[in-house]
Amino acid sequence: MDYKKIAEKLDIFIITYNRAEFLDNTLKQLLAEESPIKNATIKILDNNSTDNTALIVQKYQQNNPNLKYYKNKYNIGGNANITKAFYKAEKEYVWILADNDDYCWDSWQEVENAIKDEADAIVVATYECPKYDIAQLFIQTTFLPGVIYKRSNIDDTVMGNMEFNICNLFPHLALSSKLINENKNIYIVDKAIVQMGSNLDKNGKYTYTRGYNDSIHPLQASTNWLAGYANSLHMIKNPKIRNYIITHNRFCSSLTSAQFFFWHPTEARKDLYAYLCVFNLLPWIYKIKFLIDGLLSLTLYRIIFIYKQEYFSKDNKQFITRYKIKLLNTMNTKLFEIKKNIKGGC
Repeated sequence: MDYKKIAEKLDIFIITYNRAEFLDNTLKQLLAEESPIKNATIKILDNNSTDNTALIVQKYQQNNPNLKYYKNKYNIGGNANITKAFYKAEKEYVWILADNDDYCWDSWQEVENAIKDEADAIVVATYECPKYDIAQLFIQTTFLPGVIYKRSNIDDTVMGNMEFNICNLFPHLALSSKLINENKNIYIVDKAIVQMGSNLDKNGKYTYTRGYNDSIHPLQASTNWLAGYANSLHMIKNPKIRNYIITHNRFCSSLTSAQFFFWHPTEARKDLYAYLCVFNLLPWIYKIKFLIDGLLSLTLYRIIFIYKQEYFSKDNKQFITRYKIKLLNTMNTKLFEIKKNIKGGC
């Protein structure tokens, strides 16, 4: 394993805000003796934290001069900070990390081989089974630390789209969209290197607007994961590919089913803006279905609702479709499930 060569080729950033305890655990893993990136330059972009984040960084800087620290004058929002990291990248590859994930380095040699082969992107998280099809691959790229990108694919248009897509929660999808649009070489590791941590804040709430007060723009406050993802999909230029992703993505099957109307409020606020974002994205036949499902969700589906949920079992290498029934909008019961073996893994 050539630590020096990786350090020369890979720019690593950590986006953080007021999560010193999480950052401590992250740095402990990245700078551990067994870490293949321990000698790489790691740049921390602190979004004007008010906790002891700076002290945590200083503790590690004593023995790791490759650890750099930059603190924003203002909290510009996590997604703007992500865009800033892409803008500051200088080396051949860029890897932008969160402050709260876990790492397993077993597959790192695959990353080095992919860099040697000049892959345009290296997918290092696999919980969405990205090898299954292009829909699963694209949704896997929503997890920012799950992809190492080749910097040469970043151009004026990508950066402009990133700036615009800050409000849609996923600025980095501007880059992964370009890779899909131009059929670039995307390598997917066999075993995940990054395991996603919790995105809940200290109060147990799932929020993209940590640190802001009640004066925040209402559209920004109400934008949720599904609305942001739906808006981001407009960057996929080929309508056939875009529609395939919309209609075949297992995790977000609720985009094209009545499940969308029953998502828990903490994950998708039930407001008109979110509905319109999804509706605007759908192919016309699914727009009709969406309207029908919306009407039924206020009537028949509140009495009885039969739906399916889809999962990937990585341990058994199976794709599981589970059919369930909800009665009186409260009681959930599993009816049956279908298991299908996945060829080639996730």
